[in-house]
Amino acid sequence: MAKIDLIRRPSLISPRHLLRYIFFTEMQVEQASKILNTIMKNDGVVKDIDWEKFVLSSRGLYVKVMRKLRDVGLVEKRMGEFRIVEDFSKAMTKLADYWSQIVKSYAEGDRSIEF
Repeated sequence: MAKIDLIRRPSLISPRHLLRYIFFTEMQVEQASKILNTIMKNDGVVKDIDWEKFVLSSRGLYVKVMRKLRDVGLVEKRMGEFRIVEDFSKAMTKLADYWSQIVKSYAEGDRSIEF
């Protein structure tokens, strides 16, 4: 899984703020925003042959950002089309549930937990 910057009290004022926890630079956030907005403006589907619609400043930036969007589960490519998906939220829920299980086991006396 790709690394995501998680903090105790995230500031999620707008969907764009979410992207700041996933990407390292403001240019990457801009590129991700362009990709996601383009998909949404096209009724949730953009054909892969139309990938140039996504490019903000360079093909390299697009490739790097699209790879991460797909790796974290915000975007998927299925049957030649890019779509936004819920895999990211499902993965975050699984991680949160797993951590809760660890904390609960520890509180109940399990000292065999190792990282």
